[in-house]
Amino acid sequence: MPQMIRPPGSKDETAYLRVLFLKTEQRLIAEINRKRSQGYVDYAEVAALNRTQQILQEMVDESWSYVPTMIEKIFYKSEAAANGYKNAAGLTASQLGIVQQLSNNLLGDIVEASVTAQKNIEDSFRIGRREADKVREAALKSVAEARAAGYGSQKAAVSMARELQSAEITAFTDKAGRNWGLQDYCNMATRATARQAEISAILTADPDHDLYRIVKIGSTCPICAPLEGRVYSRSGTNPDYPPLASAFGKIDPNGSNDLSNTYLNIHPNCLHALVKYTTIGKSEAQIQKDKDFSSFEKNPVTVDPRSKKQIEAYKEKVRNRQKLLSDYKQHERYRAILGNDVPKSFEKFRKLKYNGGEGWKSAQALYRKTNAYNKIILKEPAITADLAQISKDTGVPMSGLEYRLKAKDSFLRKVGTESEHSLDPQRIKDVITSTNDVIRYTYQDNPLTLVNSYKNITGALQGKGYELVRVKNFWHNKGNPYNGINCTFRMRDPKGKGYQDFEVQFHTPESYGVKDRMHKDYEAWRLLSASSPEAIALRKKMMEQSRGMEIPANIEEVKNK
Repeated sequence: MPQMIRPPGSKDETAYLRVLFLKTEQRLIAEINRKRSQGYVDYAEVAALNRTQQILQEMVDESWSYVPTMIEKIFYKSEAAANGYKNAAGLTASQLGIVQQLSNNLLGDIVEASVTAQKNIEDSFRIGRREADKVREAALKSVAEARAAGYGSQKAAVSMARELQSAEITAFTDKAGRNWGLQDYCNMATRATARQAEISAILTADPDHDLYRIVKIGSTCPICAPLEGRVYSRSGTNPDYPPLASAFGKIDPNGSNDLSNTYLNIHPNCLHALVKYTTIGKSEAQIQKDKDFSSFEKNPVTVDPRSKKQIEAYKEKVRNRQKLLSDYKQHERYRAILGNDVPKSFEKFRKLKYNGGEGWKSAQALYRKTNAYNKIILKEPAITADLAQISKDTGVPMSGLEYRLKAKDSFLRKVGTESEHSLDPQRIKDVITSTNDVIRYTYQDNPLTLVNSYKNITGALQGKGYELVRVKNFWHNKGNPYNGINCTFRMRDPKGKGYQDFEVQFHTPESYGVKDRMHKDYEAWRLLSASSPEAIALRKKMMEQSRGMEIPANIEEVKNK
C-alpha cells in the first residue's frame, strides 16, 4: 500500500542531513582534539576509537531513519509538479521501488563514508605517534591562536574545527586522487540523490510518455550546453530521437539505453529541467527540425552551440561564484583570526571589502600582523624543547621561561611603530620578517663561567641545526645601560619554506636583575624622543642602575656579528 504523504512545499528536505553531517564531523574533530591533548596515550586510544565509531554509527542510524522519507517527499513534490496538482496523493508501486533504490544507494554511500572515515581516523592515530600529521598540526595551531588571543580551550576547539575543514577526515578518494572530507562527500551524495529523485519523479509521473526535452536555461556550462534543447527518448527505443541515457551518461558504456543504466543526471549541480515533449499541434517542418536538432549525428554533441556572448556570460557567472566562495572562505579566516574586529555578517564583510577606503586596508593589515604572530608562536614548542634539553645537558639554567613569548598586543604595537603604521603589505611583511624577539630565551650563569656557557650553548644549538645569525655583546658598549649578550638564531623550514628567527640572551644574575628592574623605565623611554628632557632623565636613571656591575671574565672573546 503506497504511503500517503503531503507535499513538503518549498522546504529544503536535505537541510537536516547536511546539518547532521556537519555535526558529525565537528564531533569527530572534537574527539580527535581531545585525544591529541593526551599526547597519544596508548591506553586511551581504544576508548577514543570506540567513541568515534559510536559518533559515526549515530550518523548512520539517523540517516537510515530519515533518508527514505526525505527521498519520498522530494519524489512526491516533483511528481506532483509534473502532473500539475498539489493535493495529497500516493506513489505507485513502481515509484516506491525507485524511491527505495535511491534511498538504498544514498544510505550505502553514507555507510561506506563512515567506514572509510573510521579507518582514516585509526590510521591518523597510528601515524600521530610517530609524526605530526595534519590533524595534530591543526590542533596545535588552534591552541596557539586561542592562547595568543587570550581565549580558552572552547575557542581552540572552534578554531580547530575551522582549520580541519580543508584537512578533514577523508571519507572518499575519487579517481583523480582527491580526498573528500566526510561532510563534503555526504553532502555531495545527498545532493546527487535528491536530484536523481526529482528526475525520476518527472519520468515516472506518466508511465506511458516516452519523449522529454531538456529545457534551455540561458547561461549554462560547456557540459550541458550541447545537450540542452534536444528531445530524448526515455526508453531509448525511439529511432528518431537519442536515448535520454546518452544525455545522463551510461554507467556501463556497453549496456542498455534504458534509465536503469544511467546516473539520472548530467552532473550533481545541474539545474536543467525535463519537460514532456509532444508532436501534437506541430507542423511536419517543425517536427523534422526538432528531430534534426536532437540528432547526435546531424548535430554533434562535441560542438559547443553557445555564442561568444553566452560563453562569456557563463564565464562571468563562474567568476562571480568563485569570487563569492573565495570571499566566504576569506571571511571565515578573518573571523577565526580577528574575531569581532571584523563584521560577523558575511554581507557586511563584503561591503567592507568592496566599498574601498581605509577600513578594509586596516582590516587586512591587522589580519596580516595577527596571522603572522600566530604562525610564529606555532614554532615555539619545538624550539623550547630543544633549548630546555640543552639547558639540562650543559647544566646552565634558563631564566624567565614564562616570558618566552612576546604578547600579541606588544607584537602588534611594535610592528605598527616600526612600520610607521603603514598599511602597505610589503612594508608590514618586511618589519615582521626583521622582528626576532617574539620568541626569546635567557640563559643565566655566574660572571666567571658565562662566556664558556655562551660558547657551549651556541655550539649545541648549531649542532641541532639552528643558524647563528647575529651576536650583540652589549658589555662592550659603555654608553648603553643594558648589559648582556644577545644572539639571534634561525630555524629554517626543512622543506625550504622560509625560516623563523628567535632571540637568546646570556646574563649574569646581576645583569638579569638590573635588566628586570630597568624594564619599566626602558618601555617608557623608547616611546619618547631621545632628546626630550623626560627621555634624558630616564636614560640617566638607567645608567645609574647599571653602574659598577661585575664584568664577566673573558667577555672580550665574544665578538659582535
